[in-house]
Amino acid sequence: MTLTQMAPTKDEEILEKAAESASQILKISHHNIDKTKFVYFYTLLYNQLGGDDENMKHWLNTYNTHLEFCPADELVNRMPEIIGYLESFQYR
Repeated sequence: MTLTQMAPTKDEEILEKAAESASQILKISHHNIDKTKFVYFYTLLYNQLGGDDENMKHWLNTYNTHLEFCPADELVNRMPEIIGYLESFQYR
């Protein structure tokens, strides 16, 4: 058995399920995004917006004047910037 044929670990399975769940809630694909970063992004957004699914989808799909782009359009290319923006609200 080669490394690419090995079964996923329990942690990888949990991470995949979390990413899939977040993806379904937000109505976006997570397949081109690092799963760990995607789940972390989702957690930050969830905490910032009190877990309100509709507000989370709205935030994701609306042009953000501070970021100067729509987060949904840039998740693949600018995830660190989006995460940094959400992190900046954690301790306010």
